[in-house]
Amino acid sequence: MIKSMTGFGSTEVSLGDYRHRLEVKSVNSKFCDVKVRIPNELTGLDIKIQQYVRSKIARGHVEIFVGREALTGTSGGSVSVNWDLAESYYKAYQSIRAKFGINQDASLAMVTNAREVITINRNEEDQETLWTHFREALDESFLSVIRMREAEGQVLAVDMAGRCNSLRETIGFIAKRAPQVVEAYRKRLKEKIQSVNDEELDAARLAQEVCYFADRCDITEELTRLKSHIQQFLNFLEQDEPVGRRLDFLVQEMNREANTIGSKSSSAEVSQAVVEIKSELEKLREQIQNVE
Repeated sequence: MIKSMTGFGSTEVSLGDYRHRLEVKSVNSKFCDVKVRIPNELTGLDIKIQQYVRSKIARGHVEIFVGREALTGTSGGSVSVNWDLAESYYKAYQSIRAKFGINQDASLAMVTNAREVITINRNEEDQETLWTHFREALDESFLSVIRMREAEGQVLAVDMAGRCNSLRETIGFIAKRAPQVVEAYRKRLKEKIQSVNDEELDAARLAQEVCYFADRCDITEELTRLKSHIQQFLNFLEQDEPVGRRLDFLVQEMNREANTIGSKSSSAEVSQAVVEIKSELEKLREQIQNVE
């Protein structure tokens, strides 16, 4: 069963002194493109998260957002003050005030905002334990993402299978019409010759000209390849592995065969049928852009 590249999943997990919220968004892309937005304290998990995503999907642009907030009643760390440095800053500010005659005392903000006066000491977190819990949260989020991708994939598969059946009907019409095109040409050529030449018609020469025409407009091979491509396309729709690129290649090949049929045809009906084929192929191509 094919999958689309569109999905969303989210979950929350409490680890130590923090609550984490994970959001996973997936949209279509030619390749597997992963973007992770994560708090600075968790940057050590960035590579692991990217590797995890690539083990789950083959194609798609995936964005993962990780939010973090301290749980109620916890600090997530402690704050320390470098009193000696704070006193040095204060004296320096006072000296500058006195030297330049500034009628303003050094404020609390000036001292506390000075570099390294106040230090936040984060509680150490074991990265392996953190990753174990994060992986569980990712599993839960990706379960929702995969389910959405599978559900939309089923809808896409039904739509594309229907379009393939429509293509088969149009190809069947062309296959029936092709011999009539040659016969119609033979009649037109015969009538034209007789209208300008009262002498006896050269049947052998007429047959030769008709044979040349039939060879130039023969589309048997193109129709056979088109039917084969459509069957391969339908077979791929039943597979569980990523097939988006192969489906895209098949549509390109089918479009090429349709162009050849259109260039060989001298029938307005066949030309119109080719236009219908190309229209269906374009709709297939648009759908494939979201198939993994």
